[in-house]
Amino acid sequence: MAKLQIAGQREQLSAVLEGIYRLQGMQLVDVSKDSALDVDAAGLDAANAGSQARLELLVARLDALLTLIRSDDNLEPLTKGDPDPVRGAVDLSAVEAELDRVSILVEAAARRLDTLADELAVLPRYLNPLEKLANLVPELAGLSENELQKLGLDTAALVLSTSDDTLVDTLRSELTQEFGARFDLTSARVGADAIGCLLVFSHRDTARLHTLLGQEHVRHLPLPGAYSGQSLFGALAAMRTRLDALPDEITDAHQALEELIRPHAVAWHTTLAGARAELEQLAAAAAVGVTERAFAIVGWVPRTGVARFIDQLHGLSLGPLVIEELPHNVRAHSTPVLMKERRAARPFGFLTRFLDNPRAASLDPTGLMAIFLPLMFGVMVGDVVYGALLLLAGVWARRKFGKDSPAVADLCSVLVFGAIWAIIFGFLFGEALGNLGKNVFGDFSLWFYRGGADALQPLLLFALAIGAAHVLLGVVLGMWQSWRDRAHRQFLDRLGTFAFLCGMLAVAGFAAGALPPGFMTPAIALTVVGLVLVMSLHGTLGLMMGPLELLGAIGNILSYLRLAAVGLASVYLAIVANELATVGPLWLGIIVATFFHVLNLALAGFSPLIQALRLHYVEFFSKFFIGGGHAFTPFGTTR
Repeated sequence: MAKLQIAGQREQLSAVLEGIYRLQGMQLVDVSKDSALDVDAAGLDAANAGSQARLELLVARLDALLTLIRSDDNLEPLTKGDPDPVRGAVDLSAVEAELDRVSILVEAAARRLDTLADELAVLPRYLNPLEKLANLVPELAGLSENELQKLGLDTAALVLSTSDDTLVDTLRSELTQEFGARFDLTSARVGADAIGCLLVFSHRDTARLHTLLGQEHVRHLPLPGAYSGQSLFGALAAMRTRLDALPDEITDAHQALEELIRPHAVAWHTTLAGARAELEQLAAAAAVGVTERAFAIVGWVPRTGVARFIDQLHGLSLGPLVIEELPHNVRAHSTPVLMKERRAARPFGFLTRFLDNPRAASLDPTGLMAIFLPLMFGVMVGDVVYGALLLLAGVWARRKFGKDSPAVADLCSVLVFGAIWAIIFGFLFGEALGNLGKNVFGDFSLWFYRGGADALQPLLLFALAIGAAHVLLGVVLGMWQSWRDRAHRQFLDRLGTFAFLCGMLAVAGFAAGALPPGFMTPAIALTVVGLVLVMSLHGTLGLMMGPLELLGAIGNILSYLRLAAVGLASVYLAIVANELATVGPLWLGIIVATFFHVLNLALAGFSPLIQALRLHYVEFFSKFFIGGGHAFTPFGTTR
């Protein structure tokens, strides 16, 4: 990155900012937050502060209005154009007047829609307990309210806030003393601590009964205001009718609301983009350095694009400008980072950024992750059929969901790369749905079959070999990064770690009989040199910290044994599924085997990816990765 300063006469400031905004090639620096710059920030004067407040309110109002209508693909082609970046392009007074006029109607329509939606959500909460009570007297459920009145009957729904059933008997005794046999009381639980009661009584006893219930502090089952004066069965019928009508009313309310907003939607989308552009330029103007007659804009430009950016800026005919490059620390965390992955590695970029952005002038591990992560995924899955199914699932999901979400598209691409390696290792291990392929086609493994009795040793050695290569590569990259940063102490520490690990691996190879006796003495010497070097760099604590640090590096390599463990778990689960298929009737065996294979496939698409990411983040990245970077965000790209 190059740090440029653009200086000119103060009256040119607005025009220059508009030009930089159009070019979208420079990330601006707030001069008030940069200790290396000895210049005051312009800030916002009263007029610009007022414009900023009005624009922020306008953006909030437009956002709120546009979210009220459903998405419409027909609007998208009309709103693809960039807003006019010229300050003052948005006529605030005209837009505010239009919003004031439309908002009155929109707010009324939105309130009605909210009321209907609340009613649709609330009514079932009243309806469910009422239906439980109505079922207690099914012989009355079919009678209308007028028919009940003709029979001289009335009903009341009550709620006892208790779980004690004896209170129902107490209430029945009180009512018997007052009314004799002129009532009927039934009850049912309507909640964990609530008992619902249904009273059927003579219409001429209504007033006396309500008075008695009030004296005993027995409350009626609460009903919405529109149903409070009705009997139980009348309220039930009215609620059911209302619930049937509400969906159509809500649809009509949605349509009415959209008819108010949709004629303005395209213009409002454009206005919203323009208002955001003006807000961005106001914020930039406040961060620019100024004197009484001059201004100084400071920002970052990719070094490869400096000459092009300067030529384009001069080509806008903005008047005399002085453009110079300022000295800066390329390794500072304040220096933005322009991520440029190769096309094949691009889907893995979000996995790196999920952990952190790399610091400027440091290594970007995305390309290496694109090599090793699918490889580890393939080692753990290692099945031709599982790999093929995951490949198809990844391709399908990318086409189905990738258009709407770049992250989903990248994740599907990662799955596709891993599935390809799973198919390759499936042929190497001779696996297709576990041992089913071997049972049907014979042993077709190109290397060894993981489910065999003699497969454990080569599988563990293979996992350790991958771990050793991965960790040593990380240490070498860390040495290179330390050398570039002139961090000599860190370089020697990583050099000692590299020597120790190489020596220990050689000793292990000699012990396993893989290396001739002549390697033993150099291996021990290399191990001792590495240990002494690491211990010496930690001062008086080196006797304890040095060995602990090196044991941690050995633990990092051993952690790659999970490649073998996860793979063995997968193949044995597949073998169990195949064995279960032979137990019992054929149709039952097929169902059970299919269930376990689907479960294993789901685990194969999830667990190996998590384990491979863990190995990268903890064992690999810890050897060289420097985070804390900030992505390059050119002025004008947020629109």
